[in-house]
Amino acid sequence: MNSSNATKDGIMYGAIYVILLLTTFFVPFLGILIMFVLPLPFLVYTYKNELKTSVIMFIITLLVSSLFLFYISLPLTLLMGLGGIALGYGLKHKRKSYETLALGTLGYTVGLALVYIISQFLFQVNWSLEIQNAVDESLATFNSLYDQVGELSEEDQEFYREQMYLMIYKIPSMMVIAGLTFAWITQWIGHKVINKMEGETLKFPPFREFTLPTSLIWYYFAGIILLLMFPSPDDSLYLVADNLTTLAGVLLALQGLSFIFFFVYIKKWPKFIPIIVIVLFVLQPLLLLYPLRILGIIDLGLQLRDRLSNKKK
Repeated sequence: MNSSNATKDGIMYGAIYVILLLTTFFVPFLGILIMFVLPLPFLVYTYKNELKTSVIMFIITLLVSSLFLFYISLPLTLLMGLGGIALGYGLKHKRKSYETLALGTLGYTVGLALVYIISQFLFQVNWSLEIQNAVDESLATFNSLYDQVGELSEEDQEFYREQMYLMIYKIPSMMVIAGLTFAWITQWIGHKVINKMEGETLKFPPFREFTLPTSLIWYYFAGIILLLMFPSPDDSLYLVADNLTTLAGVLLALQGLSFIFFFVYIKKWPKFIPIIVIVLFVLQPLLLLYPLRILGIIDLGLQLRDRLSNKKK
């Protein structure tokens, strides 16, 4: 694409983004839905143009959008722009779907980290204090409800408060998990849009084919060992150990969930079985997180999929 067309497209897609952004301000009930569409102008533009041009378009759009509700538009555009550009770059260069997803996750995670830093130092938002206040409010609400059927002791209240305060240390892993979730949804929508506009056939492969490197197991066990060595939040490496274990554990649970899809497919069982597992996982994540994590470790460690595939042959 020549520079003239790239400039015209940049203006058009930048204007589309600003309009969508303003819509989230003035039509609040559409805000949640539009949030997943906001990265698309950056994604599609990057897919059609060079990375350097996309970065220039992003910077200009960031400056223009910051003229409207600066405290919201600046961090939001940073997040959406970096995530959209990362996904568009992966799609443009024909990366595999899950490689593109990894790029998008990285883009969104960097965006979230920048938003965190900017809000802390530029907007003077103390996230640790905000989380503590939210925990205190949640406990107060819980206590008021619990008092109707019983009484929660001071010791129990303090225990729950301390456990919930530990969420502060999980902010890095929560950023990555949020980035992965948002990247997955945005990429899925991006596939539909590009297929419609460019006549492509982009799509995710079946979830049963989703698999992670075997080395993830060692990262998970390394995190556990570090937690045993540095069990206190006051320890120097506790933050690293806690986030490494949390993030690797969630990814291993995804691996386990993917294996269930694979197993049902190989055995030709009814397709509603993995759907029920997903529903239960959404409703009771803590109940299924550990069994799925163990299943993911077994799948990766023993190469269960290869064994089942070879047995089928």
